Amino acid sequence: MISTFNKAKTIVKSLDSTTGQLIIPVFANTLTGNYPGQLISVNAFVKNLKAHAKISSLAPVKLPNFTLEDSETDKLYKTLDIEWGSARKQLNLYISDNDTDWYQVGAISLLNPSGYPYRIYNLMDLITDNLAIELGENGRIGVQVQDVGYGALQTGDNITIHGSYVQEIAVDSGSAVLQNTNDFEELVDIVNTIILATNPMRKYVAFTNNGDNPIYLNLGDTATLGQGIYLTPAGSFDFDKPYFGAISAIAANDISSVSGVECT
Repeated sequence: MISTFNKAKTIVKSLDSTTGQLIIPVFANTLTGNYPGQLISVNAFVKNLKAHAKISSLAPVKLPNFTLEDSETDKLYKTLDIEWGSARKQLNLYISDNDTDWYQVGAISLLNPSGYPYRIYNLMDLITDNLAIELGENGRIGVQVQDVGYGALQTGDNITIHGSYVQEIAVDSGSAVLQNTNDFEELVDIVNTIILATNPMRKYVAFTNNGDNPIYLNLGDTATLGQGIYLTPAGSFDFDKPYFGAISAIAANDISSVSGVECT
């Protein structure tokens, strides 16, 4: 059986005067943790990527002066002239499928805007029009501050790259090797009873109702009558889905008993 796990991770990277013109990976797309089964695929999706830039080493740049006679094209060219013709730094965005070969996919102009202490840029727009950037299991995104005639970052300048990405991990849990088994038996009362504690290594679990009263199992720590997995007397239930949390039970009429095996 193929199971999918999603892990959300934060992106935070700071660039300052010590960074120079090196290409800096903004996050390491590496797999961490153990998963119950044979690894099938890993895919990373960047959901959000922004740059917060404070460039205090440059003279403030004023907004373009539009007149009533300016057409939309005139306004665009005036804006571009301010953006790319003023004293500035340049932030380049790169992509790679390894740790050494980088390919530029975009650039933004870093100014010191008059009246504002900082600017925020959406770096997602430089790579994709979609809601996420798909990088696979080996993709990398890197940034570089380039000297375009006005120097690199100076003391007091700072750029913070921030965002988030999700790793989607697919495993074949049917091929998992069951290394340890835990036989258990618990009395179940008419009040909530926790049968199994949280176990992040759980691969398989089976239950049997040994009593004379129906039992309701709950995937959590609070079982409720009439809800969850219903076990008749002498009934059994097993599952190998990746649920690692606590499992609880409650008896319908009187004390009952549940036994089973948990495999890790």
